[in-house]
Amino acid sequence: MTEVSESRRDWIKLAGVGAAGLAVGYGLGFLTAPEKIVEREVEVPAEGLPGIPDKPIKIGYIYFMTGTLGTYGTNAAAAIELAVEEINNNGGILGRRIELTSKDEADRERVLDNISKMVQDEGAEIVIGLDSSGDALKIIPLVEEELQIPFIVTHAATPKLTACEKRKYIFRISMYEEPIDIMAAQLVKELYEGEVSVVANIGPDYAYGYDSWAIFSGKLRELMPDLEFLEPIYTPLFTTDYGTYIDQIKGSGADLLFSSLWGGDAATFFKQAIAKGLFDSVKVYMNAMLGATDTLEAIGNDNVPSGVDVWGSGRYWFLYPPHDVYPLNRKFVEDFRSKTGGYPPYVAATSYTAIYAIKKAIETAYLMKGSWPDVDDIVSALEGLTVPGPMGPVYIRPEDHQGLYDVFWGRLKKGSPTYPIPILDDLVVYPPGKVVPEPLTTMVSC
Repeated sequence: MTEVSESRRDWIKLAGVGAAGLAVGYGLGFLTAPEKIVEREVEVPAEGLPGIPDKPIKIGYIYFMTGTLGTYGTNAAAAIELAVEEINNNGGILGRRIELTSKDEADRERVLDNISKMVQDEGAEIVIGLDSSGDALKIIPLVEEELQIPFIVTHAATPKLTACEKRKYIFRISMYEEPIDIMAAQLVKELYEGEVSVVANIGPDYAYGYDSWAIFSGKLRELMPDLEFLEPIYTPLFTTDYGTYIDQIKGSGADLLFSSLWGGDAATFFKQAIAKGLFDSVKVYMNAMLGATDTLEAIGNDNVPSGVDVWGSGRYWFLYPPHDVYPLNRKFVEDFRSKTGGYPPYVAATSYTAIYAIKKAIETAYLMKGSWPDVDDIVSALEGLTVPGPMGPVYIRPEDHQGLYDVFWGRLKKGSPTYPIPILDDLVVYPPGKVVPEPLTTMVSC
């Protein structure tokens, strides 16, 4: 497809100038005004720099570390540790080593208390994390009004976090759900107009599931108003038997099924759908979270169906940007594999990038101030920051604190001896300006 080849040519261009010379312009992609971006590495002399505290800087993180969704936290933690090891082995942040403290988001009743404890009792100066969109919205008053320290969200995807109001202290480094869902609708228009007629949905029974369907169906109705849209199906988190839902979809006449199920739920549904013959009638299955390598590992190569187009997306795919033109991604994948034995899912790439965003923001603020930056200095430096990450350069839009980078969908295929898990192939990649709404606008209700 032309989108793939054009994106690849762009990455070859980018590889020639290096990640340090990149900027992301809204609507124009990564090649916008590279001459305006000047990277400056701060070298720490033997005697140190003036105004630098002599104690380590502490960063806190919170993810689901246990339970059904625990792989999200363990993968994020591994990537965070990898970034911290790299930074500490190269002199830390302006000579300050990073120390970590963490909490388990699976402790559902104590999310706010545990974040407060990391900051107030354990001395975390910055916090990153959160898997749940509900938790991301729940922390807003705590972070904005009480703690007043930078909090970088690396997974939770609700548009309401960054699109409804500009927060002072909350940032999101990961791509959020709206551009992914908008692109899905555009792909249906581009690839399947005239081939599908009835659209169904199955998603989780909470904000992420509702919003994802509202965005996808709203955009698709705009693009293809003659389609029939069925009543959406929402299932509780950690559902183990999807049989009745699958039967309902099979009997509905749906030939396009959209899903925002994620993690173990996505894998469980997919395997049961194959066993019950759902993909004998559904022509196209699109899952906005299928690009998670832990989910694909749980699905397994033996469960990749034929005769149906299965599309997946996510906030990072370990084979994009291409390893031969973007060495940072290749090195990250190799190092993560060496550390964990697995291929990095998106939560690993985004948490890794968040650590480097913190480093770069602090160093940038120090250069401007000449002494260790305070919270407001770091917040100002994060606004408009471009940081190289495994997913490519990430631009943190100052108007809403949302991280922007390429958005993709790929077709599910069996892996190979090189990649012994199902993979996303035939990638279609859009620059952020093609699918990201204007700052502080959203298709969902605030």
